[in-house]
Parts: sequence; C-alpha cells; structure tokens
Amino acid sequence: MTIRYLTLKAAIICFLGLLTGCASAPDLRSDQYAEAELNDTSFDLLFATEFPVASETEALARAAQAMQEGKVNKALFFYVRALQFQPENVELLAHIGEIHMQQNNFAMAKRAFLMARTYDPTHAQSLEALGLIYMSEDNDEQAVSELNLAVASNDLLWRAHSALGVYADKANDHTGAQQHYDAALLVNPNAAYVLNNRGYSKYLAGDLRGAALDFYEAANNQGFSQAWANLGRVYARQGWYDDAIETYAQVMSEANAYNNTGQAAIENGDFTEAKGFLLEAIRLSPTYFPAAEKNLMSLADHQ
Repeated sequence: MTIRYLTLKAAIICFLGLLTGCASAPDLRSDQYAEAELNDTSFDLLFATEFPVASETEALARAAQAMQEGKVNKALFFYVRALQFQPENVELLAHIGEIHMQQNNFAMAKRAFLMARTYDPTHAQSLEALGLIYMSEDNDEQAVSELNLAVASNDLLWRAHSALGVYADKANDHTGAQQHYDAALLVNPNAAYVLNNRGYSKYLAGDLRGAALDFYEAANNQGFSQAWANLGRVYARQGWYDDAIETYAQVMSEANAYNNTGQAAIENGDFTEAKGFLLEAIRLSPTYFPAAEKNLMSLADHQ
C-alpha cells in the first residue's frame, strides 16, 4: 500500500466525470449563440414565455430570487438573459460558470469561463476554474498554463496553488510543491486535503517527520480520514509496526491493518515480522483474503 495524495480532480470541485465541450473560445459575435452555449434550451422554452424580462436589473433580481428559492435552473435562465443586456459582463459569466460547476455541468461551465477569459484574459477566477477543469480532463499542459496565469493574477487563489503543488510533485519538484501547498494553506488553513497533500510531498522528499505531522494534523484535528492510512504507512516504513497497525485501524478493518503492515515489513526487509502480520491478517479475516495470501507468496520469494 502506497502513500496517497488527493488530486483536485477528486477533491476540490468533485470532478464526477470526464468533461465535454469546446476546447477553444466560442464565437461571441452572436448573443443568441452565447445563450445556446450557456443555458439548456429546454429551460429556455419553459421559462421564456412565462417569465419575459425587460432589463438587466429585472433579470438579475429574478435570478437572485430563484437562487434563494433553490430553483437553480430558473436562476440560470435569468442570469443568461441578463447577458443580453451586457454580454461582456465578465463577473456574470464567471458566476454562471460557478453555478454550472456546482451542478457538475462542466462542459457548460467551461464555455462560460472561456467567454469570460476572452473578454478579460487576466480574470483570475476564470483562469483558476479553467485550470481545474483542464486538470480533470488530464490536459496537464493547458491546466498548468491556466493555473500559473491565475496565481500570477491573484496570488491568493488557494485551489490553484494546491493544484500546482500536485503538478510540481509529479515533476519531482517537492520543494516547489510544498511552496504551493504553503501558499494554499496560508489562505485556507482548514483545507485538510491540501495538508494531506503537503504531507505526501514531504514523504516523497524523505521528510518522514514532517509528513507524519501533516498527516496527523489532517486526520486527527481536521477529520480527513484518508490521512490516517497515510500516517500508518509512514509509521510502518520506519518499522514502528504496532503504531502502524493502530493507526491503520482508524480507517480500515483490523485484518487490512495487519496486511498493510505486513506488506510494509516486506519492503523494509523485516521478513519474520511480515510473516506474523500476514498470518494474523488471514486469521482475522472473516472470508478468504487474497491480498494477504498474495503478500505471503511474495514473502516466500524473498526467503
């Protein structure tokens, strides 16, 4: 079992699927085209006849009321209608993008942020959002480009810093990664998954004590359960097997805790201890435990 870090793909905006949609900014010469890109035409048909609007102020007021009532699709309809009166309203475009992201409509969110960036290439919120969306698409080059532009425009964008930290770790630049995580935590010290990721970065850099402190803080004080498993791995790597089993058991069955500790003992070359842990894992498991059996076979190869 290896140390795990949480990418933004899973954690920051809960990317629940691959995105689809334009890879470049749409043609903005037509307001009607922009509407079709940013709203669901089925809701256009539903709301247009029932709720005509005569001004931007009216559209925004109705959108705000719909949001208060929890009618998100209706609110989106009015926000897009408001763009008819001021199609280059970057903040409104970004707000529309945010709502689509909250609904997991990432394709439409991407279009809104691309439109906003077209009108204002330095709009930090849109650059950050696009970077995170590109990250979820595994378009790493474009993601890093947008995220770097975002933090250059506004250094307080903690999500962008956290994402850049992940990319720096992938490039084995652990010093740079930790600088990004530090910047993110300075803005949002309660971002437990960022703390977990910084611990992972320290683990990769060989700073086991620093990694353990971050994992413990994320797990014990901020309730980020995945960090318990990471902390258990740090303890096991140092040969603190009893501590590792106790820590693993915070988030997994006792059988799995013994199996993971046994696997770590094999990696450490502590084969006698490993065999005992793996046999105990099999004994504790209520059903056949193929992972533990596989580790026992691996242990036999080392002896």
